[in-house]
Amino acid sequence: MFKKIFSIIFLTLFLSSFSVAKDKIDETIDKTTDFLKSISKKSLNKSQTAEFLNNYAITLADERNQGVVTYIFEEKNYKRYQEGKVISEDGWRFTNLGKLRVFSGDIKLTWKFKLDKQNVIVIKTKFQPIGKEYPFTYQLKDKFFEKIN
Repeated sequence: MFKKIFSIIFLTLFLSSFSVAKDKIDETIDKTTDFLKSISKKSLNKSQTAEFLNNYAITLADERNQGVVTYIFEEKNYKRYQEGKVISEDGWRFTNLGKLRVFSGDIKLTWKFKLDKQNVIVIKTKFQPIGKEYPFTYQLKDKFFEKIN
């Protein structure tokens, strides 16, 4: 009698541990799939990025503690605007591998644009293996300058 009860309890515990393990595996697979989807969204190549920067004003909340700002990229430098006024200015260039490098004082940032249902810029510093995504909006430069004048 005790053998049967012990066998039933053992079997129940054994099967429930498989259920918990399966749930953990499913959760891990979902997280991995989400991560892979996020990094594999189509991003702009060098020529597309250059054309995009030439034509559009880019608005986002970067982490420089100044809230929402608009970037206007010119030939070798960019200006950051807030409420119609220039709040900072610095340089940018493409690397030998075609990545957009934006300078902020001594800090070098690599930007990657992903245009989709939700537009994001992946901004990565030299010391971060994975960049952080920032949602952004864009408009033609002419329309931006019409608004602030």
